[in-house]
Amino acid sequence: MKTHAAVVGKIILSLVMVMVVITIASLVFAIVGTASGMDLAELETSIGEGVLIPYLQMILFIASSFAMYAFFERKKGWSFGLKQRQGAAYALHGAVAGIILISISAVLIWAFGGIAWQTPAWDQEMLVPMLKGAVLFVGVAVSEEIYSRGYVQGLLRYHYGKTVAIVMSSILFALLHSLNPGVFSSPFPFANLIMAGVIMAVAREVTGGLWWPIGLHLTWNYFQGYIYGFNVSGTVPDNSLLSTVDQGPAWLSGGIFGIEGSALTVAVLILGTIAVYMLYRNRKLDAASIIK
Repeated sequence: MKTHAAVVGKIILSLVMVMVVITIASLVFAIVGTASGMDLAELETSIGEGVLIPYLQMILFIASSFAMYAFFERKKGWSFGLKQRQGAAYALHGAVAGIILISISAVLIWAFGGIAWQTPAWDQEMLVPMLKGAVLFVGVAVSEEIYSRGYVQGLLRYHYGKTVAIVMSSILFALLHSLNPGVFSSPFPFANLIMAGVIMAVAREVTGGLWWPIGLHLTWNYFQGYIYGFNVSGTVPDNSLLSTVDQGPAWLSGGIFGIEGSALTVAVLILGTIAVYMLYRNRKLDAASIIK
């Protein structure tokens, strides 16, 4: 019982640290905004559309992960996953896999009539939002993988083994997105979030580090939003190479949640997880991935 309480307590503490700082930052932002003459609606819009809070959140998840590891786990010697030999190659593998899997999902949804694509007229002004989107999703991929697969999965694996670590870290990963628009509009968004967590958690185990999951996370999000024009976990991209027109039921098209709201994507992620396991299962875990 003491072990269970300690593990749960550490995970809760890692989240509380992030939430407290985010709350304080939001309050400061609100006070400054009110003092400058903004009304409530303007404040909500400014906070919702601003970049300060999202980037602060990314930084805090990374800081929380390293702080918890440094204070409680370093001497235990379990793998955090960043110090990985051939990490760049694994990141490239994951990035290619992300492009393949999201492309298969998008094409299947289109082929079954869930969406239609339109090609907007290219404007050079589109380039800046698309570059900003790339920076944003690099931050999202790195911060969420360091926290979910680096710290949480590593902690759970040390105490309970691989299977529990994969399952529980994937559920927590899905719960971290529970405030996203449309996440509970049907069973499929939450199921897809869990399966996205599973494929990245399995990749974390069979490749021995975080770089493959980081690569997949980045390209999966970026191509979903800025190339194929879907909402990304309920959030709307500023611009995209293609524009989607929803013309099928939400279980097929994904609805307001995007590709991750489609039943077809669940199947693609399940098959992708099996493929990742089969491709990498015989590779030795890299001893250099252990943080000392």
